[in-house]
Amino acid sequence: MINEIERLKSVKRFENYDFNLNKGLEDILTLTAEICETPVAFLTLIDQENQWFKVNKGMEVFQMPRAASFCTYTIMDSEVLVVPDPTLDPRFANIPLVAHPPHIRFYAGAPLASDDGQNVGTLCVFDDHAKTLSDSKKQLLSILAKQAIHLMELELCLKIINEKTNQIERQNQALMDIAFTQAHEFRGPLSTIMGFMNIIKDDDYQSPREHLMMMEEAVYKLDEKIVLVVKSTQMAKELYSAA
Repeated sequence: MINEIERLKSVKRFENYDFNLNKGLEDILTLTAEICETPVAFLTLIDQENQWFKVNKGMEVFQMPRAASFCTYTIMDSEVLVVPDPTLDPRFANIPLVAHPPHIRFYAGAPLASDDGQNVGTLCVFDDHAKTLSDSKKQLLSILAKQAIHLMELELCLKIINEKTNQIERQNQALMDIAFTQAHEFRGPLSTIMGFMNIIKDDDYQSPREHLMMMEEAVYKLDEKIVLVVKSTQMAKELYSAA
């Protein structure tokens, strides 16, 4: 039984995935078409309403309603779905790809099962004449689908790692900037306080009231700097927690 809510969450993970960057997926489609002896092969994702053709071979199509697709049935199981002649199958006889050009007469598809076990899409093939698929070829189609999703998951993990690495580098640079800035900011008030302390010592701790007031002002400035450091540290802590 498909948990559609969890499945859609898995599909969403790939919504910003750049399929055009992965030459390996194109190679898998080429091999799939050769094994199945079909002119057309696709790698698709299926969301709540639509099927998205992310990598194409042999036919330019990018999107179609999920309800009018073969693959909406493929993702309902873990096995390869083969439709030898869609015109003889009441599920598909009237869908646009069958009833109208390109008049699909053969379909085979394997689900793409993500690492969390959800079928996010398919690796599938079309042909314009009816035929069947041997058990050995069905097995190969299933294996190629697993290889395709493994490549997708690997690229997704690498992307996440790179994003996290860049985020940590930015956070580290921000902390270094804070430390460098505050080190210089502290020197002014501290130098003033130390200077007045030396004057007070020279006066045998009997300095005029204005000296004490000026030192008090320097202490307040130093306190302001400390408060800023505490706030900056808290912000950095929150950034790390969000990473």
